[in-house]
Amino acid sequence: MAIRIHQIFYADSQRRSLDPAFIPYDNRANPRPEWREYHVFRTAWLAGRCREGDVTGFLSWKFGLKTRVPGSVFADFIARHPATDVFFVNPCRIEPRPFTNIWLQAEVHHPGILGLAQRIFDAVGIDVDLARLEQPREQVLFCNYWAGTHAFWQTYLAFCEPIYHHIETGLDAADRRLIWSRADRTIDSPYVPFIMERLLSTLLALRPDIRYQSLDAGAHAVRGWRRRVLELRTAIGRFAGTHPLEAA
Repeated sequence: MAIRIHQIFYADSQRRSLDPAFIPYDNRANPRPEWREYHVFRTAWLAGRCREGDVTGFLSWKFGLKTRVPGSVFADFIARHPATDVFFVNPCRIEPRPFTNIWLQAEVHHPGILGLAQRIFDAVGIDVDLARLEQPREQVLFCNYWAGTHAFWQTYLAFCEPIYHHIETGLDAADRRLIWSRADRTIDSPYVPFIMERLLSTLLALRPDIRYQSLDAGAHAVRGWRRRVLELRTAIGRFAGTHPLEAA
């Protein structure tokens, strides 16, 4: 199993944030910025860059900044779980459980998204009640920090493409105005990327046969902090045992 994870950059200034364990993906042309990573996904898939036998991913240049997970750690995590279809990293600890799924969480941060997404799903024939969907914590992902097998990519694109095309050409005037309006108080972005980045978790909820592994970046950071504390205590202990003043 070859692991081929690309890291997307769309400005020269972002190059210094790229992880050496990943393959740089030059998106400086950025022809469809409103679609964020999804435009890269479909372009790469159509170009045959998701190969049979590989685990392939296309991550944002912000991956390391947000997750604090080195690319080598993510690659090792993938290698340790061979019988898996898709792997992903949560950049932070999941919010407390007043929310039973990612769409109810989204409605709090991006008002109107729940009804909008439900209308889109209904229009393309996806049978799901987003308000009643229940998801375990380990199935939740709010960003496109994932990599999958060729078979998973095929399944994922088959799920997403009808939604993509409906957003492009099928919305009525009211929903078209809504989906391209600002969706967030702090992030200057329309609703589109906030919908598309939740499709992976939605697919997992609807397809329990898909095998997935989730790496909790928050837990990884805690383990790293504990390891550093232990190393520091060990170093202090060695210093205390050998320093001339202590010996005297």
